[in-house]
Amino acid sequence: MFRLATFIFAFLPFLVLSQENPCLLGRDRGDNSCGDQSGTRFYYDKGTKHCQPFYYQGCNGNENRFESLAECRQKCANVTSGSSSSSGHSMVISVPKCDGNVRAAVDENSKAISCSACPSGYSCNQNVCCPSKETVCNTNYDAGKFAFQGSHTPRYFYSKTANNCLLFTYYGALGNANNFETYNDCAKFCKV
Repeated sequence: MFRLATFIFAFLPFLVLSQENPCLLGRDRGDNSCGDQSGTRFYYDKGTKHCQPFYYQGCNGNENRFESLAECRQKCANVTSGSSSSSGHSMVISVPKCDGNVRAAVDENSKAISCSACPSGYSCNQNVCCPSKETVCNTNYDAGKFAFQGSHTPRYFYSKTANNCLLFTYYGALGNANNFETYNDCAKFCKV
């Protein structure tokens, strides 16, 4: 009896927190077991601190699922959460940004490349090598390498074939410039 009471009191705050704050729950695509209510929905991504689109399969899932971007933003406007691992490290190695929230060119240690050595398709802008639109939007995405064991972060890349920005998992280090924190950043930079 004592163990049961200890278990309940130990985990009750977590259950109450998730019920009161659906925006803090992870993305859950649900399943397709109860008919066809599938389609694009939005969830609050506590890692990027933005509402993001995802494909909902139609059934079950969790409460971090909204019919529209506006509804997601309204319900999750006051949510604050960190995007750090339990060790206190960011799950993504920070790299310099260029106009349009595009990643600057970096070396294998994720340090900005000097303007005197900008690679082809890049030009010097504010002391970093910034890619051209063609360089970013015509390049396939690169998931990168693990920055920290088990790290993975949802990001968006522009798919020339789909003529749209699609979700992929970024491992936190390296990769390439076709890597955007939000769908809107990707669409604004690459879509014509």
